[in-house]
Amino acid sequence: MIRALNIVLILAVIGTSIGLYDIKYRAELAEKRVQTIEHKIASEQESIRVLRAEWSYLNQPERLQELARRYTKLEPLQASQIGTFADIPMPHKADDFYAPNATGSLGGYAGVTPGDLGSSERTIR
Repeated sequence: MIRALNIVLILAVIGTSIGLYDIKYRAELAEKRVQTIEHKIASEQESIRVLRAEWSYLNQPERLQELARRYTKLEPLQASQIGTFADIPMPHKADDFYAPNATGSLGGYAGVTPGDLGSSERTIR
């Protein structure tokens, strides 16, 4: 009886040792993967920092202005290119209804009471 128990315990120790070794090996492998991924992340973050610095340099207004002057025939915009005061439409007489009046009301819809809108409009309480 004692021999059978010893054999069972020896087999349990061997099985536990094999399982523990397997777990240790998997943990080391996972740790190596984590380190590899962390290294790649750090490398990508450094690349992003370099690209942002390069982008900042390339988009400096003075540099862009010099390139535009050198390689294009653009000239500064003149106000006359946009339009004149004669091009601006004058307001209609109907718009005078919404202008503030002498009684001090705010004009527009702020100066209109629900009764002024007609009977088909609902009042909001």
